[in-house]
Amino acid sequence: MARLVADGLTNREIMERLKLSRRTVETHITNIRAKLDVASRAALAASVVRASQST
Repeated sequence: MARLVADGLTNREIMERLKLSRRTVETHITNIRAKLDVASRAALAASVVRASQST
């Protein structure tokens, strides 16, 4: 799901693509942000991009 955020998808687009409820998508993104200790979707996206460049 973090990759989808980094790809620029909105919660609605993620919801439709993964066939999940809006609340489930919001909860997962909130939990991912907490685990990575980032404050925003933009910071989450940057973390995903950095991680993919280092592999």
